[in-house]
Amino acid sequence: MDKTFKTQVNRIKGLTKKEYQILRELCSISKNLYNVGLYNIRQHYFTEKSFLTYESNYHVAKHNENYKLLQAGVSQQILKVVDRSFKSFFNLKKKAKQGEYRFQDIKIPKYLAKDGLFPLILSTNAIRVKGGYFYIPLSNTYKKKSAIKEVKVKFPPQLEGKTLKEVRIIPKAKGKRFEIQYVYEQPFETVALDKEK
Repeated sequence: MDKTFKTQVNRIKGLTKKEYQILRELCSISKNLYNVGLYNIRQHYFTEKSFLTYESNYHVAKHNENYKLLQAGVSQQILKVVDRSFKSFFNLKKKAKQGEYRFQDIKIPKYLAKDGLFPLILSTNAIRVKGGYFYIPLSNTYKKKSAIKEVKVKFPPQLEGKTLKEVRIIPKAKGKRFEIQYVYEQPFETVALDKEK
């Protein structure tokens, strides 16, 4: 049976002031790591005139403090986003060489603002639901420096039993509020059409 993916979006509510502060801090670390990954690829591009692959970037970035402050799976997802944005930059350059795109319209991926925030992207290894709550993963390094050892969000009951593929925590209004997006598997349903209508 074929599968399709659906996304449910909820606003994160009911956290303490300190828990919201932790989400802002994690999204700020996420932004820092994005910039670290981008810096590595840009420097490699400027010096070697070639693309630094995700695997090579990972081996450099994993020693960075921002990488360690996030759960490993979350850090890897951020580096994959950087990888994809640079791949599209290279694809546009290739198209421009073939005359399918204008060189002057191609912009190298830019750093995120110093005071900016970037989403937390959780793939299957970072997803934990227990007792009606979704647990936001905190790395051991982060737990050592934080007074709070866990942050949990009420899990939507209608998603109980669904296979979650990805969860994204999106900062909104400069981190004044947060959205959580649950991406889950849904069996593909074939609907019998009434050809008379």
